[in-house]
Amino acid sequence: MSTEHAPGSSPTTHPEVVRTTRGMCHTCLQEVPAAVVVRDGLALLEKTCPEHGITAEVLSRCPSYWKAVDDFYFAVNSEVYPQRDYLVRMTETCNLDCPICLAKANTEDTPDLDLTGLEKLLSEKRRIKVDLMAAEPTIRKDLEDWVRKVKANGHICALHTNGIRLSNLEFARRMKEAGVDEVFLQFDGFDDEAHKVLRGRPLLDIRMKALQNLREVGLATSLIVVIAKGLNDRAVGEVFHFAMKPENDHIREVFYLGLRILGSARDAIKTKGSKLAEMSLMPDETLQMLTEQVPGVRRDDVQVFNKLYFALLSSFRVKKCLYVQHYLVARDGKGGFTGFGDLVDMKRLDRAANRYARQFPKNAALARGRFLSSLGVHTLTPGMVPLLSDMLRMQLLLRVGMNLGEVPRRLVILGFITACDPQNFDSQVALNCGKGELSVDGGFVDSGAVANVRREGRFDTTDRRPGKRRES
Repeated sequence: MSTEHAPGSSPTTHPEVVRTTRGMCHTCLQEVPAAVVVRDGLALLEKTCPEHGITAEVLSRCPSYWKAVDDFYFAVNSEVYPQRDYLVRMTETCNLDCPICLAKANTEDTPDLDLTGLEKLLSEKRRIKVDLMAAEPTIRKDLEDWVRKVKANGHICALHTNGIRLSNLEFARRMKEAGVDEVFLQFDGFDDEAHKVLRGRPLLDIRMKALQNLREVGLATSLIVVIAKGLNDRAVGEVFHFAMKPENDHIREVFYLGLRILGSARDAIKTKGSKLAEMSLMPDETLQMLTEQVPGVRRDDVQVFNKLYFALLSSFRVKKCLYVQHYLVARDGKGGFTGFGDLVDMKRLDRAANRYARQFPKNAALARGRFLSSLGVHTLTPGMVPLLSDMLRMQLLLRVGMNLGEVPRRLVILGFITACDPQNFDSQVALNCGKGELSVDGGFVDSGAVANVRREGRFDTTDRRPGKRRES
């Protein structure tokens, strides 16, 4: 959620400046000076536009947490790493008309993406992840052919979908046989009234059938749970407990995606006075909801885990966005779980991570070696022994590419994420965006965050030519 001040005015209390950066005025979409600050018990991204004044996006209501993670992230990400994950926006049309659609599907008469660029990418890169998505890739008749091409070139193939076509078992089976490694399924909780607000229609029965089919064919699944403040907050805990059920061990990941102001949502706010802006969330706020709804997930543990996570990625030279934070839990096989913080000595691991951050700017190679050695020593605890092979597997996947199909069934990854929009865009965060993008309107862009805000600028300056929803 953002707060605004009159043009030329300034907030009343003096902030602690965490770092300066460049942001975007969400009114005129011009790049403007910005700073991450702590003020009045909040961590904020404050931006100053000469024309539209000062605006502030709430990053966290626990500023000590955010500042610690922000400081650590930039301490260990001073190098530039190659992009290893690409979003491919296969089509801008969909078989739904979601009021919150990031892609603004079906509102412009846009042709499907010519995939010669993808063919070039597949041949030039080694073991990347290819995310087939936006708006609804399953409506493309050549989807199976492209899945096979991705796999034939040795890459990881991820399918992002609303689940409608996957509710057909035969289609799910064809996706598995073609070579899809992992499915990212929109799953916004169990309340169909919330689905009507977010997606325009009830979808629970369809998504439950899609999940059943994914389990039957053996496709690893990530649940993408869009959370809108005041609408489906309780879905945070409900979906977590659902994922822990023994029969749902094909669910390897739960991503809590805070509602953002992009595409159709931003258009509705501008043209219809929609209240969606008041429902927007950053990753830290969805984390707070989880800690309140699920005893056993603690903020202090998540903070240390993210230091370890960002340090490992830095050690392996992997790009990853600050706005994508994680935690890891282990299933107990009975519907319960044990958090990472209850398996290891978090204080020692925190010290090892902090030492890495101090040493990295001076001697990156030495810092990497010492950190990886310390990580091995400090995870040799009684609680971790039964999971050692699983943890070693996870570390390898971070190094070579995170394929959910290879994540051990005992583990569940939790993600607290956001999409970059004009309100939360931070140019320094965007430099390390873990997703490149290929699209019909933008071509190749190495940062998905940059692609998002450029697309909003195009939406603002071009005539809208209504498109047509394509049925599955």
